[in-house]
Order: sequence, then structure tokens, then C-alpha cells
Amino acid sequence: RNELDGWRRTLIAKIIDCSSTLRRRRNSALIVFDMSSNKDDINIDAILSLLGGTIFHFIVGIKIMWGNVAPYVTSYLVQFDDTVTYHKTLHVYTAVFLGQSLFMYLGGQLEKKIGPRLTAYVGAILISSGTYLSSYCKSLHILVMCQGMVGVGIGLSYSAPILCGFKYFKQNKGIVTGVITTGTGFGPFFFGLLASVYVNRENSEVDPETGLYDPSSLVVERVPSMFRLLGILYAICGFLGASLLMSPSDDDETSCKVGLVTVGNGENASLKANGNTNVYGEVMTSVESNTIQTSKSAFVKGKGHQRYGSKVKFTTTFELTTEQMIRDSLCWLLIATAICTGVSGFFVAATYKSFGQSEIADDHFITVVGCFGCLSSGLSRMLWGALADKIGHFRTLELTAYASPIVMIMYTLTAGHKASFGLCVCSLYALWGASHCLLPTIAAFLFGDAHMGTNYGFIFLVFGISCTLIIDTCGATGWSFNALNWVFIVVGFVGAR
Repeated sequence: RNELDGWRRTLIAKIIDCSSTLRRRRNSALIVFDMSSNKDDINIDAILSLLGGTIFHFIVGIKIMWGNVAPYVTSYLVQFDDTVTYHKTLHVYTAVFLGQSLFMYLGGQLEKKIGPRLTAYVGAILISSGTYLSSYCKSLHILVMCQGMVGVGIGLSYSAPILCGFKYFKQNKGIVTGVITTGTGFGPFFFGLLASVYVNRENSEVDPETGLYDPSSLVVERVPSMFRLLGILYAICGFLGASLLMSPSDDDETSCKVGLVTVGNGENASLKANGNTNVYGEVMTSVESNTIQTSKSAFVKGKGHQRYGSKVKFTTTFELTTEQMIRDSLCWLLIATAICTGVSGFFVAATYKSFGQSEIADDHFITVVGCFGCLSSGLSRMLWGALADKIGHFRTLELTAYASPIVMIMYTLTAGHKASFGLCVCSLYALWGASHCLLPTIAAFLFGDAHMGTNYGFIFLVFGISCTLIIDTCGATGWSFNALNWVFIVVGFVGAR
């Protein structure tokens, strides 16, 4: 009997201990020691995936060409509803953006279940179908719905090529994001030029009083066929890029992770059992040697946390689930920074042509400026990615955040001078590209790779909804684009701070 009581007490003690451990792990973050994956796994599949991701992002970036086609589409819709204005057709642009924002989280979940290639196929179908169906729209509301479908496709498939690239290039995520998102600039550059040459090959001018094209002109007549042409090209480009995405085998991915340590919120967890591993370099090391702190520590929050602002290249991943990330103050700091530094770029991309035509009566010139702006946005992302890998992602983001509102002041004051207008538009697109390049990598650095799809999906969800509300609210005011530019200049300086 005594022996039985002893076994019973031991069993109860073990059950209590296991229950306590499980409770602690549910409220903790996972630290993954990636001992064998310090080098990038570069092979033919990696190169093809990088190429495919870049090609696929040609159609992911099409939302930023709205500013180029807005005068054509607005002039087309006015013949069916004379209350349509440039401010109202901003809803078409924000519908794409909102659709992307709402479905990026689901896109991360979908990529986990069916892989990057099938996820990209789904996105390509929605993007091309929504664009093709837009050719039959004679109502602003129906067009908003069709373009919202395009946004859903972008949201579902945006992260898939990037996540696929991260699996091969583990130590150069900045470069990977920069190269792939370069496609978001090249796509609008090519498709924007094609749309303008097709619709307004005669370089017709808008009516100086209404700012619109004559409803009986060839420009307005060609708008439906423009949507059909673009829809077919988006399908070809999207399916080609998606077909090149190659996921590494499960064996290649799991063989890299050789050690796990669970760290509870606010804990300092000793790493001595795992040798002299230095997590995140010195920035993550607490006063006690071989320990790390989570972001729930009472000593460090927000900008004061060791992870924030780090320029140390890491071989260890700090893994948080989306639920844990939401409770982390760094998540909301990153979202606020993204909104304030990124919303002005979205506004300029939607309004640069409408704003420029008030001072410059040359549609072809403004079209070329906008297309080269899209190209600048794409090319600059490789620059920002390489710079971030050298001086740190936070320093690079801070640099671009301060430069953007300064350039926007010049853009607003010198709109009547072609050279200055063109230079400012291209510079604003290039600076705007920094946030798209840096934010996914910063999110991976702060919150880990394992839940990157859903984590960044949530960040972009809040970011997208907020930017949509801001831009739609500004459009509803009816203020001139010149006045609204100053509003976004102030917001930009707030973001930089």
C-alpha cells in the first residue's frame, strides 16, 4: 500500500508538472536555433522561384497604375452618370487596396495549406477575371466590385512568392523581397504604357474646364477593350510566374531546425544548455550572460525593446504566432509606422495624373512620368533591400521616411515645371517602394518566419483598412489635390518621428 501511495503521488506530481508546462508554453514564444541553415540554399529551383515570383508580381503591382488610367475610366463612366468625379473614382482604387488588405491574412493561411504555386494560380484567376469583367461595367458601383475582386486576388497571392523565396534565401531576405517586389514596379510600367498608348495614341487633351475627355472621343470608346486586353495579359503573366514557383521538399526545410527553446512572456530564459549561442547578437542579450528577453518584459517595451532598431544579422528566429504578435506592442508600433510612412505613396499613385493635368496639358508626358515612377518603385526595392542588409532595416526605413515628405513638398510646389514634376514623382514612387520592401522583412525579423504569411497578412490588413479610410475620407472632403497633398506631408513627418 505504501508503495502504491508513492506511485500515486509521483503520478499526480508529474500530471501537475506537465499541465504547468503546457500552460507556460501556450503563453510563450518559440525560439528556433537554425544551426545548419546559415548559408542560402541556392540551386536551380531557387533561381526559378525567384524569377517566377518577380514575374508574378508584375500583376500584383497593377493597383498602382490606377492614377494612369483614372482620367480615361472616369471620362468613360461620366457618360452613364454625370455625377461621377475624380474624387468618387478614388473608390475604385481603394477597393483594390481594401480587397488586398482583407484577404492577405487568408492568403497566408492558404499558402500553408496548398503551397505557393496553387495560391498564385488562384490569385491570377481572380486578378485577370476581375479586370476582364470591368470592361462590361457602366456603373461606378459595379466597377468597384469588379476591381475589389482584383484586390482579393492580389491579397491572396501577394505573400506566396516572397514566402517561397524565403525558404531558399534564409540569410538575405532583404534582397529576396527587393528582387521579387521589383515586379510590382515593372508590371505597372509596362501595362501602364500599353494602356495609354492603346487608349490615347493621339495624345488628346482633356477639357480644361471639366478635366475630362469628350464622351464622344476615341479615348472614351477604347476603355472597355483596354480592360479586356489587360485582363488577357494579366492571365498570361500570372500563370507563367506561378508555374515557376518551386517549394523545397519538407526534408530540406525540417533538417535545418535542430534546437528549440521556449521563452515565456517577460522571462529571461537561460541558453547555457545549448552552448554559447548568441541570439540576435548583442541587441537581444540581457545583462545576465546567455539569456534573452521577450517583448513582454517589464524593462523594455515598444521602441526600447532590444529587437527594435537592431542591425544585427541573425541566424536565430524569434517565432511568434499571430495571436502572440497582436499582444506585442511592437506589432502596433510597426503598423502605425507603416500607415504614416506609406499612405502618402498610395495617395500620390492614385492622383498624380489628375493633379499634374491641372498644370501640364500633356497626357503622354504625364503617362511616361507615371510609368517611370512605377519602374523607379520596382528598381529601388533592390537598392533598399541591399542597403537594409548593410546598415539595417530600421535605419533604411527611417531614412526613406524623412525623405518622402520633403520630396512631396517639392512635388506640390513645382507641379507646373515638367522636369521637376517628373523627378519628384519618380522619387516619391522610389521612396514609397521602400516600405513594401522593408516591412515584410522587418516583420520576419521581429516576429519570425514560421507564421510570416498570417503575421504579415494581419499587419497589412490593419494597414490597408486604415489607409483606405484615410484616402476615402480625404476624397469625400472635396478639397483640391493641392490641399490634400499638404495633409499627407504632415502625416509623413509624423510617421518619420
